[in-house]
Amino acid sequence: MAITEDQLKTLPENPDKSVASPGKDHLLQVDGGTASKPSWVTVGGQRNAPLDQTADSIDASHKSSGGWKQTLPGLKGWSCSYSGLRILDDDGLTILDYCFRNSKQAHVRFIDKEGNYQEGWCYVTKLTKDTSYTAVATYTATLSGVGAISETKKDATYTPETATSTASAGTGA
Repeated sequence: MAITEDQLKTLPENPDKSVASPGKDHLLQVDGGTASKPSWVTVGGQRNAPLDQTADSIDASHKSSGGWKQTLPGLKGWSCSYSGLRILDDDGLTILDYCFRNSKQAHVRFIDKEGNYQEGWCYVTKLTKDTSYTAVATYTATLSGVGAISETKKDATYTPETATSTASAGTGA
């Protein structure tokens, strides 16, 4: 007995609709617009751009704590350790390079394919170009937050297709 196309279409589906989000669907973007009208540019060649949120630990231990340390969260901060390939004439990397060279704050956001994002201001405190003769040229950058990173918001106009084109006939980094 051969199974029919109609039978294949009615195979059961998993009722658990929770799905993990692949890292490839999360992008670092930098604002190349103006103060009144942001223009988000995806930093090209991305391999990783982890958003690290931290809080200082404040020792709140005392004699009656039963011999156990107690800590409280202190000042909060955020950073990103970007790594990626050097893409020629990439506008996003050009903006990060400019901000580093001129000690200018960059306006960045971390966005997923559904348009959910967090944004904030940062300094580019480290920018490294690696040009090994046995490998592809890469960049790494440390973005150090200035103030809070936003709570997660939704960009209703965002589409993954608009985020894939980042290069233009610019100066390149």
